Amino acid sequence: WWKVFGDNVGVEYEGNCESFEKGKKIIVSTPFTTAKCLDKAEAMIIDEVHHAFGDARYEEILVNLEPRFLIGFTALLPSYKKYLIDPRLIKLLGQPEYLVYDFKSLTKIDPSFKLPKAIADIFDSEFNNLEDSVYEALFKGLIKGNKETIKFLELTFYTYGKEAFCESYRRLIGK
Repeated sequence: WWKVFGDNVGVEYEGNCESFEKGKKIIVSTPFTTAKCLDKAEAMIIDEVHHAFGDARYEEILVNLEPRFLIGFTALLPSYKKYLIDPRLIKLLGQPEYLVYDFKSLTKIDPSFKLPKAIADIFDSEFNNLEDSVYEALFKGLIKGNKETIKFLELTFYTYGKEAFCESYRRLIGK
């Protein structure tokens, strides 16, 4: 941010308001610190926005700050969380627009794209070579077969993790 916007950028965490008080135009902060330091925010960009969906503390802050623009990023937004958005935010900002990418489309854009090997917030065990190759093939769309079966494997991985995913895959190999 500093490379692009220079001295107009501040960083504040743990409730410090110095950058806000100095009138910095862009401040990297938590929503909680922002709410402590400001009454209103013109625009907000939230990383790991999946934490905000369905969390009354986040929603209250966002509603009270009344941003004109709100952009959220997340690597994983479970589909049910899309429906947990506070109606006051929809009234304030309008219906959210979800821009989604998947590993298959990223691989088409850049064939050298490497899939992440773990979803650290949920599962922290490493894959062995076979599991790794199945995982890559699954998310690059290289596994051919019944679409419902492939979707089942994806959902099993997201919901129950690596062990259940690998166990289900081993059971399905002959089918």
